[in-house]
Amino acid sequence: ALPDPVLAQLNQMSRRRKIRSGAQVLGSDQEAPTVATILSGVVRLSKSLPDGRTQIVGLQFPGEFLGRPFAGPTGVLAEAATDVELCCVAKPQFESLLLAHTGMTELFAKRMSEGLDAAHEWMLLLGRKTAEERVASLLLLCAEKFQDATCADQGGVNEVRFDLPLSRTEMADFLGLTLETVGRMLKRLEQAGVVTIHSGRGLTVRDVTALRGRTEREQC
Repeated sequence: ALPDPVLAQLNQMSRRRKIRSGAQVLGSDQEAPTVATILSGVVRLSKSLPDGRTQIVGLQFPGEFLGRPFAGPTGVLAEAATDVELCCVAKPQFESLLLAHTGMTELFAKRMSEGLDAAHEWMLLLGRKTAEERVASLLLLCAEKFQDATCADQGGVNEVRFDLPLSRTEMADFLGLTLETVGRMLKRLEQAGVVTIHSGRGLTVRDVTALRGRTEREQC
């Protein structure tokens, strides 16, 4: 969406960085020296209380932006939930580009607004949705983010296979549920024919449309 000269500038400034699963991408008390676009993998965001209690507050997927120009430390710890590859640009250089190119500023503002909308949706999920709706919403989020990369290799665009970026314990933490409840809800979705659970973290959403229906469907 950017003009070719701006893209050329970004290409000259950028470098690729690979991070292994479980490694820290950015500390919560650090001001990021770079900003980045996620090329592959998933980044897990979390915040901690002074007594050490920690809450996963977000996931970021390929194509999404990591970092906050014109801002200091965010208090958010960013870790690689899977192996991750980033396209990094030094923060001062990126800020200069934003100031110099109005079109780029508008695109960036739109991306930040989309992030706020997603945060509002997650607040609704945690505050009002049932256990099954929460688990279905997380699976739908992953399916939609991974679908573009997987549907070309599968028989139909309404089926998506991927590895969950979180363990079941992490899913429970993220969704405000117990580990046992997450397990029961996954089993319920599998028995309904909506998903198939594989070994490890592998999962196939057999029908994205049916899964979407489960995100807003009251269950007994």
